[in-house]
Amino acid sequence: MCAIHGSAKTNVCDIASHLGMSPANVYRFFPSKLALYDALVARVLEDTFPATPSSSDKKSGAATLREFMCGLHRGFLALMRDEEKLFELLTVADDEHWPAFEAHVTRMRSIVAELVDAGVRAREFRQQDSLRAAECLCTSVAALWEPKAIKTFHLRRSLITPEELISFSVEALRNGALPC
Repeated sequence: MCAIHGSAKTNVCDIASHLGMSPANVYRFFPSKLALYDALVARVLEDTFPATPSSSDKKSGAATLREFMCGLHRGFLALMRDEEKLFELLTVADDEHWPAFEAHVTRMRSIVAELVDAGVRAREFRQQDSLRAAECLCTSVAALWEPKAIKTFHLRRSLITPEELISFSVEALRNGALPC
């Protein structure tokens, strides 16, 4: 067994077995355990979270944005509930700013920026810098999808639901809201 900073334990032999190769062969493709774990994190994030939101011409920009953000939250909840070791690995990757997790954050922020921009073009949201608005929006709901924060959010007795937090944050994009 190899430990990642004492929290997430993963057996390279299990990974090699899953890939149908020997542990020694795994290290031919990955220069270090960290590179192997980072690749695993990248795969989990790519498989779990959509590269683009499912959009419908009938849905408003706000509805599409809320649906996308709720989907991110549900994905992290499912990992936390069903894949405890992978979730611990994601927590380490987030805490230590591993390249795969940072790429995921950038990708999600870009998708949110595209959705904000679509809402601006449709005049559903006020004119604004979509990337800055996406950063504000993502930061305001970070407790719903940052691995360390999501545990805390669900342990305390909050007066709001995740959907209410997302809706509140999305409403800030509409006309009349203060700029970020």
